[in-house]
Amino acid sequence: MKYKKFIAGFVSALLLAGNLCVSAAETQNTTVIEAVCDLPEIKVTVPATGELFINPYEMPVEINGQTLGYQIISTPTVIQNESIVPLKVSATVTGAIKEGSDMALSSASVDPNSTRKKAFIYFEIQPTNDPDTVVWDSEYNMDKHIVVRTAAKTKKNIVTLDAFDENGQKKCYGAFRLTGDCAAVPKSRWTEADGVDVTIAFTFQATSKVE
Repeated sequence: MKYKKFIAGFVSALLLAGNLCVSAAETQNTTVIEAVCDLPEIKVTVPATGELFINPYEMPVEINGQTLGYQIISTPTVIQNESIVPLKVSATVTGAIKEGSDMALSSASVDPNSTRKKAFIYFEIQPTNDPDTVVWDSEYNMDKHIVVRTAAKTKKNIVTLDAFDENGQKKCYGAFRLTGDCAAVPKSRWTEADGVDVTIAFTFQATSKVE
């Protein structure tokens, strides 16, 4: 009886091995799935030019019906996110002293009694749903603003703009300005030859859509 049981077990093992061989010989079909990355279109309106006034004597300057008396004044300027997703905004700011000017750009606020002809100018941007009613910062903040220097200065993700909203409920606008201060009566007096050209380059990155 032990012998017959041994033979039966041996036959079962052979049958199992045969089934495995048949399975391994079956034809395999391959499916290739092609990946497509669906990215939103980034559409932003960016102004081409603006104006900057160096106003050392704090004379009244009228801009768009508003009278301002700051030492550094720029015209109201705004970018608009027209994309269907929010955008992170980075900015690179570069200044160039006008030819024939002996002024200098300062890295910090200037003492109004300084004898050197220097100007402290910085870039500020604020997200808003209404570019006509913007709340600006009351003073310079190194974490939020970019100082204008002759070497390019970049701040990544300086603000995030909401997705486009035709009803004006979301902050899809980025209002920005140049402001600061300067020496009032330097040894070398201010002239019409003085001035600085400022280039602002924006970079936009789409973020997750928020409903």
